[in-house]
Amino acid sequence: MASEVITTKANLLKSKRVLKGLTQKKVAEMVGVSEKTYNHKETGKIECKIDEILIISSVLDLTMEDINEIFFDGNLPFVQVKTG
Repeated sequence: MASEVITTKANLLKSKRVLKGLTQKKVAEMVGVSEKTYNHKETGKIECKIDEILIISSVLDLTMEDINEIFFDGNLPFVQVKTG
């Protein structure tokens, strides 16, 4: 089960990167890590640091929902804003 979650998260992050037309090498350069390290982060073998999450999120135009799902297993508490 845990490997399925990692695979799903990795696939989501990879698909966002590919949609932006970026390689792992390019994103790694933007984040300031080696391509191998970024690969391990993208595949879930190594967790991203907060500053890396911010850079990746900006580069890939991730939504808060994407960030929550990819990096925090859907566990971020969201403040619900009431309208009307």
